[in-house]
Amino acid sequence: MSDIRIGFIGLGNMGGPMAKSLAEKGFTLTVYDLSNEAIKETESVGAIAAKSSREAAETSNIIFSMVRDVPQTDEVIFGKDGVWEGLTEGKTIVISSSIGPAYCRKLYEKAKERRVRVIDCGVSDPTVFRHEPGALTLMIGGDEDAARQCWPVFEAMGKNIFYLGKIGNGQAYKLINNMSAKHIGTVERLCLIECLNLGLKVGLDLRKMIDVMSVSAGARILQNMGFKAGLDEKQILEMLRIPATRASGERINHKDELDYGMEMANEEGVEMPVCRFIDDLDASSVYDGYLSLQNDVLSDKG
Repeated sequence: MSDIRIGFIGLGNMGGPMAKSLAEKGFTLTVYDLSNEAIKETESVGAIAAKSSREAAETSNIIFSMVRDVPQTDEVIFGKDGVWEGLTEGKTIVISSSIGPAYCRKLYEKAKERRVRVIDCGVSDPTVFRHEPGALTLMIGGDEDAARQCWPVFEAMGKNIFYLGKIGNGQAYKLINNMSAKHIGTVERLCLIECLNLGLKVGLDLRKMIDVMSVSAGARILQNMGFKAGLDEKQILEMLRIPATRASGERINHKDELDYGMEMANEEGVEMPVCRFIDDLDASSVYDGYLSLQNDVLSDKG
């Protein structure tokens, strides 16, 4: 462990706990983030603060980029005082941002010119509702010898670690995992809302519909969504907020994993009609009975 010096850039909801795990397990860790608060929090468990991505790269032989998307990754790697300016031969960049495999493969080829290795490390948390530290699943792509050199670092952050072959494969596995999980979750939610909407239009009571479903054929769906007995009308509606879609205009501004997954499908010529339909559905405009009740209940401050 003594010869491993880690630079970690991006201390957000996922990156922060990952970096803390490394510091707590005794690695020499240099961190950088635009948030001074996030840096100080990681310093409190033994990390060293850098003033830039470049400085984090200069002092480390393994450099993690754990930021949001391709534009932010580009800024971290190639921007002013970026990682690229702090690289020397033999160092390894680990891309853990939620981006597509194509970016990782291009960076891998470009880094060869500097005799620098590139690995991609997709990250997923299987304990979303319990937040168990160190329980992350890590999906690794890249040259096997480079991945093995980083293995002690991966073991310090994750519980389930998979080496998955060539560069970009870690991100590809993560995209398949997350696309399926997000779309299945959205389908379940929208199907439930659609059926409740029908019930409301024919005069049924929302709470009683949930009560009936919870002890009959609909129980599994409700359990998957975290429902429990005794919820009032407002709590039910809060749990069933319609997820944002492209068509609704409510999606966050940055490019997300679903977009990168669709890019991967387009590159391979793979048809994904169900996923595309879900992405493009403007659910917020079609469930009139449900939305009317939602607006009435959720706007009632009393």
